[in-house]
Amino acid sequence: MESQKKSFLQKCLAESVSDVFSTMVGVELCPVQEKVVAPKGYKSEITGVMMILSTHNALLSIALSKENAAMIVSFMTGIASVELADDELYDGVAELVNMIAGRAKALLAGTDYHYQITPPLTIVGENHFILYKKNVSQLSMEFEAGEIKLHLDLTYL
Repeated sequence: MESQKKSFLQKCLAESVSDVFSTMVGVELCPVQEKVVAPKGYKSEITGVMMILSTHNALLSIALSKENAAMIVSFMTGIASVELADDELYDGVAELVNMIAGRAKALLAGTDYHYQITPPLTIVGENHFILYKKNVSQLSMEFEAGEIKLHLDLTYL
């Protein structure tokens, strides 16, 4: 990924995550690490995923532990984390990635980076990861606020 484009997209994604968490979760989530990584995958328990459709298609994913996902969805819904049913938790993570992609789409409106998005989906399973079969360009970012940690990947396909 070109350096200038990568930097612009990092800034846009970081702002999108920050805006969504501030508005919907009431937490100031900050990036702690920004890097380009090999497409090996980040192990997690719940991953929200969306396709980004543009001149360069991409996969946007946010990976969380079940504990962090429950805490975030609890803040979003007002339902105590111990009372969340699994489908509510999975739906909440799908909605979270949807809001982040939607916010980034709004920030990129009117630029050369505009895109369409697909409905979100959630991948669930202990220590799962996404493995890409060929070399792809990937932007990975880590975010945290106190105990909340989130891993975001934007992978060009």
